[in-house]
Amino acid sequence: MDILTLRKIHWYAGVFFAPTIIFFAFSGVLQVFKLHEAYRDVPGAQGDWIAWMSQVHKESALIPPRAAPAKAPPREGAPPPRPEKPHPFRWFAALMGVSLIGAALAGLWIAYNYPKRRRSFYATLVSGIVIPIVILQIGGMG
Repeated sequence: MDILTLRKIHWYAGVFFAPTIIFFAFSGVLQVFKLHEAYRDVPGAQGDWIAWMSQVHKESALIPPRAAPAKAPPREGAPPPRPEKPHPFRWFAALMGVSLIGAALAGLWIAYNYPKRRRSFYATLVSGIVIPIVILQIGGMG
């Protein structure tokens, strides 16, 4: 395979997968800080958009988040819950996710700036958005 063919494959693959990479990097950053579980603080809540994104990220399917269970009242004399310790790796993972989003956006910008491939850019980008959504919809029918 010559270098020009390899570059063209890289261009199309990058444009096609960039929306999915951005989605998974963004939802991953939200999950690192457990924001997808915040809706569980409200008994009976059905989840919010972050929880829905998390379900796609974790389960690879359009599964609605489960309703938050009712919380039992604290027992008398029970020690208060311990505050969560800071985790430096969470910030590292979040920085990695944000960097991945930035790299994907930069790649899209570079790909867009090939004037002779402008129509191919739009067609490939739209395909990279629509095809995963259709696959999720089809997967949810079974």
